Amino acid sequence: MGLIRAAWLAIGVAALFLLPLVASQANAADEPPTGGQVPTVTRLVKLFLEREALVSDAIRRGDAQTLAQLLTEDFEMRTSARAAAPVPRAEWMRDVLRTRDGGDDIGRMAVHGYDTLAVVSFTMKAKAGPIFVVDLWRGQGESWKLAVRYASPVGAAQFGIPGASSFEPEVPKKY
Repeated sequence: MGLIRAAWLAIGVAALFLLPLVASQANAADEPPTGGQVPTVTRLVKLFLEREALVSDAIRRGDAQTLAQLLTEDFEMRTSARAAAPVPRAEWMRDVLRTRDGGDDIGRMAVHGYDTLAVVSFTMKAKAGPIFVVDLWRGQGESWKLAVRYASPVGAAQFGIPGASSFEPEVPKKY
């Protein structure tokens, strides 16, 4: 009888110590992660975050000389509203330098490098609202120039675009 009572006492004492631990683990599993992990940025994303920042900074400062050095001579901008009529380099520079809207808060960047061509896509905030940008950079090593910019408002309807669905969950990008 004494052995059974000692066993129950040991189980009770263990339960007193283990129950709060098990309960806290259950609650922790229900809470969303708080982060703690810093995403690793690829070499190309780092390089083009810097290049895109140079373009944005030159526009915000109204620095035509620096902006011109970052663009190819045949630079053009394309938008869905003017798909058949690209905005030529001089017109684009005049407009962005007048408005000084170089965009802000670049995020969700992806870079696909193809030897002397890099396709850089990202979102950024502009004065008119968030936009999705695809930039084509020409160059090699550290010497890259922006050749073509495609831009569209974020959240534009995706209905009718083959392969795109607004109902698909966003898959977090792992750098």
